[in-house]
Amino acid sequence: MAKKLVKKDDKKSKKDQAPKSALDNLILADGKVTEPLEDPDIKKVKELEEILGVKKVNPFGTYNLEVFKEKLSDMTNLDLQNLCERVGIFASGSRMQIKEKLLREFKSVARGTISMTAESPSVQLDPNNPLHKRTLKILGEI
Repeated sequence: MAKKLVKKDDKKSKKDQAPKSALDNLILADGKVTEPLEDPDIKKVKELEEILGVKKVNPFGTYNLEVFKEKLSDMTNLDLQNLCERVGIFASGSRMQIKEKLLREFKSVARGTISMTAESPSVQLDPNNPLHKRTLKILGEI
């Protein structure tokens, strides 16, 4: 005797799916603005530094003071201490003292890089390369 093929109903597969709960639509309130209202020039600087790979070269992650101040405001005490360790500063004192030390060090390092940049050879950008083309577009807008 031949066996009958029985199709499974889609009802069972629908039952296996977990129903969406109200927790899936929950929005976390952490006190931070998710879409920052920032200056378009600062946004361009961040984008340009990302393309050039400044985060890999500079221990502060940027050469722009405003970007660095914004980054400092978002850091926890542990993040500030780790940055101090990376930069070579002794992280002692209150949170404000550590921020002031980091700002002083950033300004001294940034001042040194400006003079060094003037002496270094210019970078050759190829307009056929998509990353270089994007960089040239951003530089043209500034």
